[in-house]
Amino acid sequence: MMELLTVKEVARYLKTTRQQVRKMIQNGELVAVKVGREYRVTLEALSDFLDSQQ
Repeated sequence: MMELLTVKEVARYLKTTRQQVRKMIQNGELVAVKVGREYRVTLEALSDFLDSQQ
């Protein structure tokens, strides 16, 4: 089973704000799934995002 991170956890890991993470999701820079009203990001999606930034 894949691990899902909250927007808050991703923001803390990237040392940015939750609002910035949401913008990245809405712009398609970071892949996320919507669970109810909240977004969740897989570790794989976060890793892919970080790889694409280098």
